[in-house]
Amino acid sequence: MRLRAVFSFLLILLMVAAVSGCAKKEEPKTEASSLAISAVEEGQVLFENMCGVCHTLGRATARTETKEKWASILKEMRGKKPGFISDADAEKILAYLSSKHGK
Repeated sequence: MRLRAVFSFLLILLMVAAVSGCAKKEEPKTEASSLAISAVEEGQVLFENMCGVCHTLGRATARTETKEKWASILKEMRGKKPGFISDADAEKILAYLSSKHGK
């Protein structure tokens, strides 16, 4: 009986996820805004995967800083683990932090 309830719950959860995913309509994007959004989204993924290795992500995203301050923090963190984050990835992470958590 309990197995049937768990299975039913998972099936309902899957159906809700499928329906909500299909219900979203995306606005048409211009080429320039599409590139900017992609860089920020890629920066977010890099931030989560790279910065999350050493500490919780809430610690960083709880604050808002200027782009210059984020660059300084990123430089400091990269110095703690040299070679872990490339210059190109650092630029994308900086784009994410300054756009989503910037002043």
